[in-house]
Amino acid sequence: MKIAYELNPPRIADDGRFDHRRLEKGMEVLRKRTSLLKRHAGGVHLTDSVLGVPRVSGVAAAAHIRKAAGGLKISCSLRTSDRNVITLSQAAVDAVMADVDSLLLLMGDAPTDGRASGLKPSQALSMLRNQGFDRKLKLDLSFPAKITDRSSPAIQAKLAARPRAFVTQSISSLSDLAEIVDLAKQNGIKVTACIMAPSEKNAQSARMIGLDWSGYEKEPAEFVKKAGRIAGSVLLTSPGSFKAGLQLLKELS
Repeated sequence: MKIAYELNPPRIADDGRFDHRRLEKGMEVLRKRTSLLKRHAGGVHLTDSVLGVPRVSGVAAAAHIRKAAGGLKISCSLRTSDRNVITLSQAAVDAVMADVDSLLLLMGDAPTDGRASGLKPSQALSMLRNQGFDRKLKLDLSFPAKITDRSSPAIQAKLAARPRAFVTQSISSLSDLAEIVDLAKQNGIKVTACIMAPSEKNAQSARMIGLDWSGYEKEPAEFVKKAGRIAGSVLLTSPGSFKAGLQLLKELS
């Protein structure tokens, strides 16, 4: 089972004002956490302004943690709601220069100022492939935690885009994951199952996305292992507590 750990780069500003000293401290925390992950994970995934709150981009952060990451593979989320053709291409070039292994293209939460570009992840992936970036970067798409309608336009668009892999939203059901894997395999697409560490400090994040972890909170390590056997790859997330996420990771290594 391949396992990666998700990290959030620091916020750009607090209370609407940029603070360089605070940013440097945040980046140092990110580097230290990356270094700790080397013993227990095969990769690190950097998010891109979760909840629409401006943060250092995952691609920019990748360049700063490259040394600390050592042999860890680095993947990055790339929000398409904030980008146009030019900024999308620039981000992809930056990812190549930072030795990023893969990009996860996703719509992302609405920007805090309410303005979005309208560029869809599947469209962005096609643009990058047409420009030849797929020769240097693995191009992935986000995928819902449960398939409600295989024939829906949204699902069909994701399949038609031919990503290297689908990275699910946080799952709570192994049967739902198996259905996703079945559909993906039929189309030559790999799957990475995203799983949130059940922790009191992650409870708010779980509520915000409608995640019910009651089915695995007593034995999260076993749930992750089973998900790994189904999908082959797992992305562990623990947005509210690095300690809880690292502990779960240690139980798996």
